[in-house]
Amino acid sequence: MIRRVRNPIGAMRRRAELKAPRERLAGGSRRWIRASMNWLVNEFGREVLLRPIVVPGEFVPAGYDGSLAAAEELCARVAGRMDLPPGQCALSFGLVAEGIRPYRGILKEQSGRWIRGADGNEIQLAPALAADPVALVAIYAHELGHELLLGDARIFAHRPDHESLTDLLTVFYGLGIFTANAAYERRPRPNGRGKQSVARGYLREAALSEALAYYALLRGERRPDWDRHLDPPVRRVMRNQLAILHK
Repeated sequence: MIRRVRNPIGAMRRRAELKAPRERLAGGSRRWIRASMNWLVNEFGREVLLRPIVVPGEFVPAGYDGSLAAAEELCARVAGRMDLPPGQCALSFGLVAEGIRPYRGILKEQSGRWIRGADGNEIQLAPALAADPVALVAIYAHELGHELLLGDARIFAHRPDHESLTDLLTVFYGLGIFTANAAYERRPRPNGRGKQSVARGYLREAALSEALAYYALLRGERRPDWDRHLDPPVRRVMRNQLAILHK
């Protein structure tokens, strides 16, 4: 029986994007994920690790309308989940996107930015994020990770893997479904001819699958029911990795 692939070029691009994080991880992704996740447990506490994971259908309010007011309310939920004290880091939706730029054949866009300031730190988000609550949660959680790691001087910006560690922090805080599902997207081209691949984050799908598997292992979960909320490519790799870990 011949298995037909409708879009072999698109499949190849997605497989390529699954292979490697954007940053080089010391010792390889698997060893780095285990060491870094263990460090997060020691730094933030096991109680955070054992909280119920956040599921998009339960976390995003019913009737979410994509307005900036709704987006701000959703961001407040994320801040609460990540234990950010009220008023510690300002939020605005005034980020002017620098456009979409290619990275290894995949389009990369900047939708969030953490800024250190003399009078207080700030997170700027692109207004267009309000229309996509999954991407909004993923990107805002990542920027809040900068506040918790860099802003609180737990790590320093010159650390070569600090962006990847910030992605991993979202998994540790139970927001990994959002981060993984927002990592890759196919959207219509501006000229209306076909679709283009857009990538977000630094760990990307393959490393996030490994991270979610190790996250489940640390939580004592052999077959977590929350993995059904993951995009199929992430879910398949995560289940395989978790089976290997339990051996």
